[in-house]
Amino acid sequence: MVSLKALLALLDSTPVIAEMHPVSRCYLPSDVAVYEMTAELAWSLDLPDTSLPERALILQADPVYAARFPHVRVDHDPLTPQLNDVLFERFDDVAALMLTQSQLSERIAEQSGRPDVIALMLIDGLSYGDAQRWLDAHQDVQIELIPCLVDGPTLTDTAFPRIIGDTPPAVRLFDRGYRRRMGFTYWSREDNPLTDVLFRTIPDVSAVGDFSTILATLRREIHTSSEQKTCLQIVRTGLDGYAHHQKRKPPVTAIVDTILDEMLSLADLFHEAGCTARIHLTADHGILWRDEFEPQIVGRAPAGASPRSCEWHALYQQDDPGRRFAVANKELYCLGYPKLRRGLRIDEQGVHGGISFQESIVPLLTMRIGDIC
Repeated sequence: MVSLKALLALLDSTPVIAEMHPVSRCYLPSDVAVYEMTAELAWSLDLPDTSLPERALILQADPVYAARFPHVRVDHDPLTPQLNDVLFERFDDVAALMLTQSQLSERIAEQSGRPDVIALMLIDGLSYGDAQRWLDAHQDVQIELIPCLVDGPTLTDTAFPRIIGDTPPAVRLFDRGYRRRMGFTYWSREDNPLTDVLFRTIPDVSAVGDFSTILATLRREIHTSSEQKTCLQIVRTGLDGYAHHQKRKPPVTAIVDTILDEMLSLADLFHEAGCTARIHLTADHGILWRDEFEPQIVGRAPAGASPRSCEWHALYQQDDPGRRFAVANKELYCLGYPKLRRGLRIDEQGVHGGISFQESIVPLLTMRIGDIC
């Protein structure tokens, strides 16, 4: 195993075959040429009049050329706060190298197998780092964690619909036999436009606040319709509400414990009922807490304006436009780390809407209950 720094030093001397996390490529200097196949570089080197870049990295080894180039494994985790050094400038490259939020609907439907129940839990505000720390503290729990890039503004009203997509999971799963579709959220579809969008293909939607009520309802439904395959969608609060209108930083660890405990209690319910199930949990965005960065103020936006994003007509209030996203017939501009459109108010403990490791990398957590063919 070599470090990323040691890899760069080795590249000064020779092309290298490197096994590394795909996103780690985004940390490499621009003069490093990346080749998918060993043969591609070898053929170029063997041409008499070819002029190659000074440094060349090969991603896939080939036994034919095994002795020609050194082969190393790179010890580098790209999904840490250090990602803030490259994420804004190389956003498209990162998006091409990892799972994105726009791909979640299809992935959940296609990779869940055919259990009795497929559940999707949507959390309002949860970072990949929060989920990783929870799993590190609960290593006895069998949960798969996959990082996911929010490939758009880290705002609830655009990110939740991006997860659901144009073809929601409930529709994709209906075509695979999941005729029973149930939803639980805090608001009715009639009273909340976002709820109406997220649950538009689910006929049975209940406005519920307490998770114990959700469990009790599901327990009754499982016993009365045990032969039907069920698609379940649940929206729950996460850390978002604790970031705003709070004069003290909330107990993040305790809140994350509560979020994951709800996932575990859902798994226990299915296990006790003898159901096979897949439970997927993801979030609309993460939170960049005010004690995690030194802000760079690049605007003069009023106190009530978003500190990390705006529509095109408000760009005059800032010196840096940020990154443009076209979302739902709107142009939204999001700032990179650590920039703000205005100073934070005393009651703002965290922000989202911009582009950062904390805001833009969210978890996809999956639990498997029972044996599934």
